[in-house]
Amino acid sequence: MIIPFSEVRSLIPPYIFNEFGQLTGHFVRYDEIICESAEGRIKIWLNQDAFSERDPERLICDYSEYDLKGV
Repeated sequence: MIIPFSEVRSLIPPYIFNEFGQLTGHFVRYDEIICESAEGRIKIWLNQDAFSERDPERLICDYSEYDLKGV
């Protein structure tokens, strides 16, 4: 299920996005990020193409929903 990035943005340290961009060369645009909630995980994808292709190179982070939200 796709969830709004605004729902989890404050829970993820901002340096994650900076380091992802520096390490991969992909520019992170907050308005293009896709957040997926499934099977107790929150996955943050670089953009719609990365999500559609399930490209692990463009998966910014993958957190346990419990660890991220404490639920």
